[in-house]
Amino acid sequence: MDTRQAVLVDACATDVTGGTPVGYLPDGDDLTDDQLQAVADELAAPVAVPDGDGLRVLTRSGSIAHQPAATIGAVQCQYDRGEREAGEQTLEASGNAVAVEITSDGGVWLDRPTPRVRETSVDESAVGAALEIDAAALRDVGADLPPLSLSVGQAALAVPVNFLEHVGNAQPNPTALGEIVARAEVDVLCVFTFDTLGPDAAVHARTFAPPETAVGCRTVGLELPATPAVAGGLVWELSKRNVIEAATTSVEQGHFLDRPGHVHVEVGERLRVGGHAVIALNGTVTVPEAAEDDIIEP
Repeated sequence: MDTRQAVLVDACATDVTGGTPVGYLPDGDDLTDDQLQAVADELAAPVAVPDGDGLRVLTRSGSIAHQPAATIGAVQCQYDRGEREAGEQTLEASGNAVAVEITSDGGVWLDRPTPRVRETSVDESAVGAALEIDAAALRDVGADLPPLSLSVGQAALAVPVNFLEHVGNAQPNPTALGEIVARAEVDVLCVFTFDTLGPDAAVHARTFAPPETAVGCRTVGLELPATPAVAGGLVWELSKRNVIEAATTSVEQGHFLDRPGHVHVEVGERLRVGGHAVIALNGTVTVPEAAEDDIIEP
């Protein structure tokens, strides 16, 4: 049997079982994509392996992608293991050059491209019904701040809600959620509020993915615990509208899943997202043999 060390890291969290889980295999650089996908499916999390001085990340669906949460978790793990030093550096993450800073306290910051954002219209009644939120809670804020379509590597429809109570009570209907996401031509639906749990956060957000999208992500039900790409794009636009004035703030996510996480966002000449990560599990995983191109006859 081919057994490799496997580390499960909770990204964008300061306590275990928070944030978004990420698998890291420190000696898995020779594994095939099929083998890594099998490990990702087993861990129910994206998996990262060293790739030269960079990283290769595979999702549960087998797609090769730069996922900020996976990069934050894997880089933090490398730093904790003494495999990467603090400071500013550039690494390749699944073919994308990413500027990274590891701070002295172990936090990881990633540069992000400038988001493409546009105002959009939604049927508040349909969104409310899909999430079991009173449509009035959406219209209350929507009168001053319209729904936003964010293109941030993961296309999102961001809809403001007046109070945390309504955001917390959201219960997505898979079919209705899928219809809204398809109609908006995005990947996920994010509902957010300025009514936060802690004083240091500017926004509390929950991000939901329809079943066909959720299979490639680390979700609890249909919800993604921490989404740095969406959080960064949202804060970028809110800052440009002077809704958020602080240059550096954080977005609360995952609390209603009992996976509390914080995505830190810095807005200036460039957009940066960051967070901490903690190791939740350090063990071994048995890797299946590399798949062969045999044709299975019916």
